[in-house]
Amino acid sequence: MEENFYITTWLQKNDPFQQEWYTSGVYDPINSATLNGSTYKWESTGNAIENALMSQFIEAPNIKIVKGVIVYSYGPIGIGWKYVDGTPKKAYICKIAEKEAYRIVLTNRGFDYGIENPDMNKLEFGPYFIQQPHSVVVVSSMEPLVVECIVLANPEPVYKWFRGNNFVTEVNEDLDSRYSVTNGKLTITDPDDVKDSNLYRCQAENKFGKIISDTVEISFGYLGEFNNVQDAGTRAKAYEGAQVTCSKLNYKPAVVYTWIKAGQQFVRPEYQTYIFISANGRLYFSEVTMSDEAEYTCVVSLSGVNQYTIGSLQPPSRNSLPIPLIVDAQMPQADWGPVIQNDFIGVYPSPPLAGQDIRMECFAYGSTTSPFFYTWTREDKPMSTSAFLTDSNRVLIIPEAKLEDSGTYRCTVRRGASKSDTKVISLTLGARPYFLNQLQNQHADIDSQLTWICNARGSPEPVYTWYKNGVKIVTDPDKRITIQKNVLIISHLSADIHDGMYQCGAANTHGTSITSAQLRVLAFKPNLNKYPPPETLMAPLTGNITIRCQPEGSPFPKIEWTHGSNAITSDGSKYTILSNGNLFITSLTNGDQGRYTCKASNTYGVIEGSTTLTIAEGTTIILGPTDQQDVIINKTIFLNCDASHPNGMDVVYEWTFNGFPLFLEEMYYKVVQDANQGSNGLYVVNAQFRHEGMYTCTVRTPFNSQSKSAYVTIKGPPKEAAGVHTLPGTTTSSQTTVAWTAGSGSGGQIIAHFIQYASDEFPNDWTETDAILVADSYRQNDVNENKHSYTVTGLNPGSGYRFRVVAQNEYGRGDPSLPSPYIQMFSAAPAIAPRNLRGGGGSVGDLVIRWDPLHRSEYGSTTVNYKIYWRQQNDKSKDGGLWIVDYIVDPNQDMMVKQVGVDNYYLIYEVIIQANNSFGFGPNSSVAEVYSADGIPLVAPLNVQSVTHNTSAVDVWWEPLAETREIARGKILGYQINYWIEGESPDLYRQFIRYYGNCDKGVVIGLPNDINAVVDVQVYNQAGLGPRSSWYIYETHSFQPLTYPQEIRVTSAGQYQARVWWRGVTITVLEEDLTGYSLFYWVASENYRSATEVFVPGRAHETVLTNLSDNRIYALRLAAVGKGGTGSRTPITYFTFEGQVLIDSSFAETIDTFLSIGVQIQSYIVIIVVGIILALV
Repeated sequence: MEENFYITTWLQKNDPFQQEWYTSGVYDPINSATLNGSTYKWESTGNAIENALMSQFIEAPNIKIVKGVIVYSYGPIGIGWKYVDGTPKKAYICKIAEKEAYRIVLTNRGFDYGIENPDMNKLEFGPYFIQQPHSVVVVSSMEPLVVECIVLANPEPVYKWFRGNNFVTEVNEDLDSRYSVTNGKLTITDPDDVKDSNLYRCQAENKFGKIISDTVEISFGYLGEFNNVQDAGTRAKAYEGAQVTCSKLNYKPAVVYTWIKAGQQFVRPEYQTYIFISANGRLYFSEVTMSDEAEYTCVVSLSGVNQYTIGSLQPPSRNSLPIPLIVDAQMPQADWGPVIQNDFIGVYPSPPLAGQDIRMECFAYGSTTSPFFYTWTREDKPMSTSAFLTDSNRVLIIPEAKLEDSGTYRCTVRRGASKSDTKVISLTLGARPYFLNQLQNQHADIDSQLTWICNARGSPEPVYTWYKNGVKIVTDPDKRITIQKNVLIISHLSADIHDGMYQCGAANTHGTSITSAQLRVLAFKPNLNKYPPPETLMAPLTGNITIRCQPEGSPFPKIEWTHGSNAITSDGSKYTILSNGNLFITSLTNGDQGRYTCKASNTYGVIEGSTTLTIAEGTTIILGPTDQQDVIINKTIFLNCDASHPNGMDVVYEWTFNGFPLFLEEMYYKVVQDANQGSNGLYVVNAQFRHEGMYTCTVRTPFNSQSKSAYVTIKGPPKEAAGVHTLPGTTTSSQTTVAWTAGSGSGGQIIAHFIQYASDEFPNDWTETDAILVADSYRQNDVNENKHSYTVTGLNPGSGYRFRVVAQNEYGRGDPSLPSPYIQMFSAAPAIAPRNLRGGGGSVGDLVIRWDPLHRSEYGSTTVNYKIYWRQQNDKSKDGGLWIVDYIVDPNQDMMVKQVGVDNYYLIYEVIIQANNSFGFGPNSSVAEVYSADGIPLVAPLNVQSVTHNTSAVDVWWEPLAETREIARGKILGYQINYWIEGESPDLYRQFIRYYGNCDKGVVIGLPNDINAVVDVQVYNQAGLGPRSSWYIYETHSFQPLTYPQEIRVTSAGQYQARVWWRGVTITVLEEDLTGYSLFYWVASENYRSATEVFVPGRAHETVLTNLSDNRIYALRLAAVGKGGTGSRTPITYFTFEGQVLIDSSFAETIDTFLSIGVQIQSYIVIIVVGIILALV
């Protein structure tokens, strides 16, 4: 409460713009889920926020806000708290423990602290990661597998790789000769699923300590086989929506679906917009018609999920067995829809994770007589600027989604001006932990206290683990270590105990991320080597001045000042000793002239420095910007410009950049003038490369002016490489050597380069090599030490490529260089065979062979031909077993049809395909087995019979045919039941219904009641229908009962039992005989679909319902049942096991309304309410 009072008081005095100020207060889902747990915590300390402070909220907090943060804000009754989105930039309040307040002054300590005239390039430090390794999924690749970590350290680190759940097994050549470790690169030749699938971790160590990398997984992709039992087909009614589901198979990591219609043509939704292929594998039709009736084949191809998937040129694919779509004819409907299908909005992948490309799908059923128009909106925030639409706007894609992309999305589909449908979905992204701030190296004073805060985000919330030198640490009073979740506190620091490499690991269900930093505990006597006091200073009469004294020492020295022999007391008026040691003097008089001595002392020694102050007229810059100043990109730098001038004199500060006036309105610049504290100067906020240059401060008065300058260097990712080209004489059909001149390191050390290349076929689709360490690309014999080269392999013969280079240092990756000119690879024979070799179908006597043509970039030359080998399997003829060869000269042709004779129906043929060009033949494909076309069946089903099912349907059954080649003459696809009214022509008035598979029965529906009709059955395969069977005459029933029971009464029949009595129905000549009554009862608060059915046979008029529950109201409906079917149901009767509940009509309507909108009513509540207006019988 005391802190809160201080903050609100300070804001009232110092915040005239009434901004919102961030704190470290966040929602704490872990504690809030426990009994009496606090809902919020201070993230800076990990401590729960006291419940007594909850009254500070000036509005109710919404904990559903992603990345929410408590802010100080202004309300109608004053300053208080709000819970807001923490994404926008705002002012913030920094909190630090009193014991560590010294660190505010020491934030700029580095590895050079305390060293006189250090060589910055030779400073020694512990290891830290420039590039973490990435998980890899191997997909059908025989290339060596590489995982790599890149570490910066001095001395150079020693790398090791470990694997297993506890990471105790070192991975090196001793474990398996297939493994090699070069620097941080682990290479596995001939990767093997059984031997190599595991969790891996990189370790780097030098004399300062050890660090471990993020945990990565090496796994292997696979694509299972489809079941050899065909799936049941899909039956749909014409002019309604429909879907066809791909057969199931196992895979990892991901697949891509395509569909083939009738074994001949690929389904192309971009041209047939009423069709949609979903990432769930289903094929959807907005409105299906008879022309869509066919057999569909689902083609599944294995794919990767990101750039770290090791793919092959020919990823495996599988073709399902044909899946029939049977369309039953009916009259077209009037314009209807759109109605968004129940499977949508679909989100993929599932579960969606931050960093993935998130795909949201929307699809509607409806009449396609006019086009559908799809739109997407986000309801809680603006849509991500990187999001885009595809597939006729039915798909919304958010590339590399961020956690803040979680929210509510709406899809709206319209047809015409007034017809539309809409759906919303709440997108909740999971996220592997990521750090808002990396741990920073700490150069701390001996015997002081250090608090390290590990601040990570993730979904679900991460849990934290702390490590020292690669070993997990916990709270240890003996070593003065305290760990509170994400906060590590070390008290009474000692170099012997606490020096080393520290890491924080943040983990959730999606993975673990690690950040690392070095702790150096320092102890040395003070020195003034870096910032010695000036020998002399001049300042104007009545002016102010700051005399510098910034010693280095550990513990941080105690600063004392003397004027001559007199000690100076910091009184805040005349003299102020600032926290950094400088002395600030105001209202200068002639008596202030003289010798000022700064004395810095700690337990290890004393140092003194002196400055002679002279009082003069005019204005003098007493503390200007340092000649050379460095700042890391995106960080902030402060340039001093503190002038001493007579009181009351007008003073103007001017800043120029490279000789031109500085535009101070720009957001990157902020001028500070605080004469009371001697901290005048210029902040360069969020510094960028364009801010590098000469900054000059000029102080002007009516009598004189004075200037001082500093050159600011921006440290950051490397500059672009130059002169990227391929070396003459190094280009072959599949590789070339790329050379370049490294750009500036921008104040850092270039660690590695990456070569990106794009073909002339896909000029903007850049593929990147693995990291190329400088040592591996440095050209030893070149006089220019910045010259590099590297050989890129795996390129396509005959294709043109251009290359560009990206460099990386400790500050990150730079921009890509300008691309090189295109270089043409030497032509050669094709490197791969056509994919997806398959076949089947066609007319009787045909052998149909299909394949996916090679892409132009895979020709290896200007064009390509195909050579196809085929032969009948197990051919016993004279020339049997010999391959027959055919040639296809059109590179875009994707099928070949050969006449094998009508007698060679439905036989297995072995097929191989090979691509070739003028430079030779490429590899053969694997042998594929395809069937020749089916022959038309010659046998009809036997023993066709029928029996009436109800008023409008009959059951038909028959003896299925044996599935032998001679009888079925192919693969039996199903049976067709033909039916017509007796006396009409079976050819002119015949209707039919089909049942898929080698089944033995079916149901004919939609028949008139009380008629005589005729049925026969035909078998069919891909070639067509077989002969018709013998006829069978049947009769449909008359009507089902046309009335329902009356006078329903319910009474108690004992504990948890109720007796139901009713007055039965009377059957007329139009109805079939009565067979009994059906009772349907369910809990009144549930849906009717949960009803239990009780059938009472004969002409009974009562029954007992058992096993009823206490404190439940039930709903009951009855219906008479005859041979013609079930009649109409009675109105709802409400009851309990104690008897019937009488409810007036208006209240019954209210209950029905609740139930119709899905409101779940607790029964005991209903009983209390209705008890006022009902009576129990």
